[in-house]
Amino acid sequence: MTGMINYGGLSWISYNIFVILSSILGDTTILVGSIKYNAFTLHKIMVAIIQHLAVADLITSSMYIIDLIVYNVSGRYELREFYYRVGIWVYYFSLYTSLFFTATFTTMKLLIIKYPFRARLWTKRKAHLVCAIIW
Repeated sequence: MTGMINYGGLSWISYNIFVILSSILGDTTILVGSIKYNAFTLHKIMVAIIQHLAVADLITSSMYIIDLIVYNVSGRYELREFYYRVGIWVYYFSLYTSLFFTATFTTMKLLIIKYPFRARLWTKRKAHLVCAIIW
């Protein structure tokens, strides 16, 4: 049995690497495009929420995928002590904050459509304050 290649494990590792790279590239592109280049033509509140959502997604995918890749490469949980004490908490915290950011994004879209004249008074600082409360 030595020398056998576990193609199921290799495909799972490849999938995990694809997911983490997609997340890192996509979320980093969102953050750089919105902060440095002002690439979005959305309302400033929506852009702030999208930025916080991208950060939460980066944290969630990193904590989840890194543990799976280490397990698939080594065949055992090398990060067990760290991951169960810190990683699981950070994973679920960022997972639920991304859900709250998605709900906030949807709610703000509704408020911008319903109250377009009031939405002009909303600032980016208020959006970051709402996101800080969610964090």
